[in-house]
Amino acid sequence: MTETKNYIVLARKYRPKKLSEIIGQEETCKIIEGSVKLGRLAHAFLFSGTRGVGKTTLARILSKIVNCSNLNQETTEACGNCENCKSIDSDSNMDVIEIDAASRTGVSDVREIIDNVNYKPVSAKKKIFIIDEVHMLSKAAFNALLKTLEEPPLDVIFIFATTETEKLPLTILSRCQKFQLKRISTDKISDFLIKVSKKENFQISKEGCDLISQSSEGSVRDALSILENVLTRGNPVKMDVIRGVLGLSDNNLVLKLFESLCSGDVKNSLDFFEDLYNKGVSIQMLGQSLLKLVYHSVRLKVKVDEESAVIDLKTLSFLKEISDKFEMDFLIRFWELMQKYINEINNYFDEKQCFEMIIMRLCYVSIIPTPFELINKEHKKKLKNEDTELRITERDLNKSTLKSQSNNKYQKSVTNNLALNSDVIRHSQPVIKQSIDQLLKFKSLVQEIEKKSEMLISYHLKNSFRLVRLEKNENITEIELQNISDNSDAKKILWKASSLLNKITNDRWMISLSTKKGLKTLVEFESEIEKEKIEKIKKNTFVKKILEIIPLSEVVSVKEIDKS
Repeated sequence: MTETKNYIVLARKYRPKKLSEIIGQEETCKIIEGSVKLGRLAHAFLFSGTRGVGKTTLARILSKIVNCSNLNQETTEACGNCENCKSIDSDSNMDVIEIDAASRTGVSDVREIIDNVNYKPVSAKKKIFIIDEVHMLSKAAFNALLKTLEEPPLDVIFIFATTETEKLPLTILSRCQKFQLKRISTDKISDFLIKVSKKENFQISKEGCDLISQSSEGSVRDALSILENVLTRGNPVKMDVIRGVLGLSDNNLVLKLFESLCSGDVKNSLDFFEDLYNKGVSIQMLGQSLLKLVYHSVRLKVKVDEESAVIDLKTLSFLKEISDKFEMDFLIRFWELMQKYINEINNYFDEKQCFEMIIMRLCYVSIIPTPFELINKEHKKKLKNEDTELRITERDLNKSTLKSQSNNKYQKSVTNNLALNSDVIRHSQPVIKQSIDQLLKFKSLVQEIEKKSEMLISYHLKNSFRLVRLEKNENITEIELQNISDNSDAKKILWKASSLLNKITNDRWMISLSTKKGLKTLVEFESEIEKEKIEKIKKNTFVKKILEIIPLSEVVSVKEIDKS
């Protein structure tokens, strides 16, 4: 009974007491050691980072180093045996004051600190204020602390710890020496867990420690808390027990489920999920496990996780097969959809039903080819049929020649049909070409006017008139326009336009109005050209596939890329 009452949890029992015992924060430790050796300690420190990476631990170790009576100057380690070290370890030192800003957020709490700053240390060398979760202080409290923080007495050091640096005012940040603590790597946490297990006389496999370290997300405290629960389940510790504590399921079943989902096998996928569900799997954890499998498959695809310490050898071998079997775009699409679907679970009344629908949706999507697969397929099909198409074309040409010789009678009977009359079409083509040439030339003239910043003239020439005729005679070039605007200012710009063109080209121009019907305005002409470009690009095989894949999509404009 006495042992139970005095039991200390692993997270507290194995909390580092020296800089050398801290794992994963080597850079920060080196800076602190250098500062102590050179006697260049700052008056305010800020340790920031996620949970369980050593913020408060570093603050306490630093306070011991500063106040240790028997400090080893070579290793800059506190002795741990002097009165100051012992009292700091037991939280009984009057000069090392630790404050929880989460529960003491107001100005009155900060004023107590300010009043206390002026008193000399009782037994220690320096008075140290450790403020944990400092971002919780109110704005007024921060303002009250500013002056004292900037110029504290020589025997006072402030040490702040926070998980949310962005919530601190810049005025506070600028007065501190900042240290951003990193997440601890899974390798280091795993090795640390093995050492702790040995000290506690428990047998646990490296694979089990790896699994715990992955679940801890870089937090040593979380890893030790999980290990605490695992060790109560018996000795030696089995993988099934660890998975049960973490809410994970049988890894073999999860791998089989993942493979079935990728292959689009609905029945097997539902059977595997039913088995996992009956074994008490957490649906949220199962979803996260599947996401991790896709993630590592993609990493293997790009040759990143060839030898990973994060996943066991069996899983690694399985994921290599998956990454070889499926294309990158398929795996990325699977990950995106899985992430989207899992977020829906929280908003659905029945988790199991929702996950079964997710399985069916994923299986259905898995059998649909990706855009790249479709394009590759079409490209291969096109290459394969090129020779056949050429042969068919030659055959059709030969047939059409024979047919034309035998059907002269039929051709004569339709010569009066303008739609089929090739002579009419042949004669009309030069007329159309001439009109387009005139419109293009007129457009280039208006562009020259635009370059002279005559935007009003340019606007009316584009919108208010239709080109009837543009013809160059011996001494003068004539432009006839049809006025289609009710705006009285439109007619007034014609003389100015003639004068401008005379100056720009050094030729004589005459612009006049005509009662004849014009071709079209420049705006209409440009719009038709744009439509033709869009229609042409829409017939492109690649663009067709994109339009089919993306619902309600359409081509709205076409722009040429300047290759230079």
